[in-house]
Amino acid sequence: MIADDGSSMEVIDVEQQKSSKLILSVALSTLILGLGLGATLVLNQKVGPRESDRFFDKADKFGTINLREDTKNQAQREENPATFFQQIFPPVTGTATDAPMTRDIKNFDFRVMSFNIRRDFKSDGVNQWMNRKPLVTQMLYREQPDILGMQELLPEQMMDMKKILPGFEAIGVGRDDGRDEGEFVPLFVRKDKFETLKSGFFWLSRTPDTPGTIYPGAGCTRVTTWALLRPVEADPLGVDVLALSTHLDHVSEAARDQGADVIRLNVRQILAQHASQTRGTVVIVVGDFNAEPQEAALSTFLQDPRTDKDTVLVDSRLAALEAPDKGREFGTFPSWDANISGKVIDYVLYSPVPLKCAKLTSFMKSDMMQSRRLSREAMECLKYNIRRGSPSKIIANTYRVSVDDKLRSSPTQISDHRPVVVDFRIARP
Repeated sequence: MIADDGSSMEVIDVEQQKSSKLILSVALSTLILGLGLGATLVLNQKVGPRESDRFFDKADKFGTINLREDTKNQAQREENPATFFQQIFPPVTGTATDAPMTRDIKNFDFRVMSFNIRRDFKSDGVNQWMNRKPLVTQMLYREQPDILGMQELLPEQMMDMKKILPGFEAIGVGRDDGRDEGEFVPLFVRKDKFETLKSGFFWLSRTPDTPGTIYPGAGCTRVTTWALLRPVEADPLGVDVLALSTHLDHVSEAARDQGADVIRLNVRQILAQHASQTRGTVVIVVGDFNAEPQEAALSTFLQDPRTDKDTVLVDSRLAALEAPDKGREFGTFPSWDANISGKVIDYVLYSPVPLKCAKLTSFMKSDMMQSRRLSREAMECLKYNIRRGSPSKIIANTYRVSVDDKLRSSPTQISDHRPVVVDFRIARP
């Protein structure tokens, strides 16, 4: 065709245009299909049935619920074995009817457990660790903690717990050398629930930063493990958690009291040193205190003369809204006898509000502080509020001593201690 100005114009056939578009569409579809098949082959190589089998074999070996017997969902598990851990430990909510709180920015629910696992003694006979390990695994599956503080783990038991809890971050060192010698008092933190910002350890002695040190008169070396945690899916709340696991001395009441004082001071120093990373901090101290409620160590934890208020930490056993099952006075140390209550010596303490860090204008009453000066940061007055300036509420919804009635007549128990389980909620008013 010739244009009005005399130049030539190309004529495009309509049918030819349709044909070209069809060819292009087929080519693109073929390319996308090829990429999809290639990705499938790669995924099958990385997470195929063999990898899945090894994962399930490992879980079964350590006593985790045997999902192989459930053939109905076998194909689904092999297709996506990464969901295996979530099937065993689904998100914990306050009640059976609650929606998952990790998706509600107004509230964040999490479960804390303190458990003295009992170190492995051959003299324990039927209660040696090899016999108790499957029972401990079943208990953890049943209770589903998000933060687990443990005591008395020997290195071999620590290795076992890491395998039993593959979805948890394990934080802990041996008390004798600060590495792998002696008992651990570790924290296990569920990684899909919390991010660990910082962690560390200190010893309950006059020189807390020196591994293996012991307070005069104490029966043995004692260490405390701590971790500064941030909720993964509830970030808008702006509240972090400082969790500590400890084991006070079993011989000396004075050592227990001084140990509680060392922990209290170190909590303040941790908050001060990491103030720039922390927008608001709930402190949770769990452990075997080797002290009944009326003893001095509990008063040392629950009252602080350096603040304008007496109460800094509270005992969840008394403060929880509910204490179902066995109640608040049920013992945590039955010493292998499932048919008695026993003493209350295991605790979960917590701060009911984000802490106000008062100025530390005086030294601790212990002589330990005569040779150790406070850091400049610890002398500052630091107030921790959540983002948006609205203080949060920290609520202990339920307190329980975990008991498996099926073991009442069994010669083998999970430990000479019972686990303490507390359900917490961080809520914006």
